[in-house]
Amino acid sequence: MPRSTSPKRVTVKEDPKTSLAEAGISPMTLKDGMRAVAIAHMYYPHHDRSMVELVLQYLRDVRPEVVFLLGGIIDEDSFKQFNEVEENYLHDYPDTPEVLEAMAAGGFEDQVLKLGEMCGKFIEQFQVASGGKVIYIPSATHLSMPNEIRLMEWIQQTKRTLDAWSVSHPKATEYPSDPSIALPKKLDVLFNLHNNPMVQVQRYGSAVLLNDKTLFMIGDFRRRHGADASNVEWEQRGYNIVRSFDGKVASGYRTSADHTLPGLQLLFQEFHEVGYLWDPRRMGHLRDYDRRASGFFTGIMVHGELFGQSIPVLRGTDGRRSFVVDDRDYTEAEPGCLPNGSEISLEPRVIQAGDGEDQRRIKTAVPSEEEAETTEAKPKKPKAAKKAKKTTRRKPRE
Repeated sequence: MPRSTSPKRVTVKEDPKTSLAEAGISPMTLKDGMRAVAIAHMYYPHHDRSMVELVLQYLRDVRPEVVFLLGGIIDEDSFKQFNEVEENYLHDYPDTPEVLEAMAAGGFEDQVLKLGEMCGKFIEQFQVASGGKVIYIPSATHLSMPNEIRLMEWIQQTKRTLDAWSVSHPKATEYPSDPSIALPKKLDVLFNLHNNPMVQVQRYGSAVLLNDKTLFMIGDFRRRHGADASNVEWEQRGYNIVRSFDGKVASGYRTSADHTLPGLQLLFQEFHEVGYLWDPRRMGHLRDYDRRASGFFTGIMVHGELFGQSIPVLRGTDGRRSFVVDDRDYTEAEPGCLPNGSEISLEPRVIQAGDGEDQRRIKTAVPSEEEAETTEAKPKKPKAAKKAKKTTRRKPRE
């Protein structure tokens, strides 16, 4: 008789981490009157399409000199849909048009390169809209949040696994990958951004220090209250902070005395938290804690120091969402990102054609003798290749 309990194999994967000192703090200088905007956690192609378009319109209007992309810009799960090893019935939303287009590009390498190219074009939109420089800081954060470093890890690991199977089965009738093709190991090359002089991809988890006073960075811890995490960051580092990763949109300001001779001289400190701009109807695997508020940061240089605020996105009584910057409102045309679900009535539900079939017994077509012989002639494949989802197989190499 089998035991009710038994030891289970548990694999613990180490999440990559880095310190700000190792990743690097790059200085940058802006002149008075210049603007800076910070955006984070869009997770393309699962981004909030309506709100991202409004932010792009804001960039076209104000034309900031620099746009900071503070991590979580690309969703690693969008690439993992090329070679899923198991069905996931909890998150059953359909693939985005971008993922479907990439799946139709060909084999595994073609799919990865195609989606990577589309990711790069998505990032370039912010440079075109602003007309200025885009500083992209990819994330290497942990605590269950998708990030760019795990995306690159998955691509290389999956590529090695598929190549190993292809090399080990030289007489196979089809191959899951082409071992003669290498995939980029650098994020800017994968996204085809390495040839764009106005888009600069920094090291994972690094930061930018603006005018030696304001630090643009990706956080690695959370706090319960708004602006609390960025406040702690300010206490530790001594710079004004613009920070992502806390799931909230918040701004805090503080004034303190620097010295009193020959007169009172004041120091002005500020710390901001940038919200998210992903589609909450699709990113259900993230906790509600991670989705406190959506928004972005905008600021302008005055007397050599950046003054700004985090801009929250609010939903009106008609369901549409808006944000207001410099007395100008930006409102979506139709209500977007409303929760999934429809009204439930107490009346008997309408049964559609096919609903009455007994789904507990799934009928499968019995193969003919000729099909059975062909199937037996094919070599057996390992589980990883057999369970691959929607991966276009390559023909044998000549």
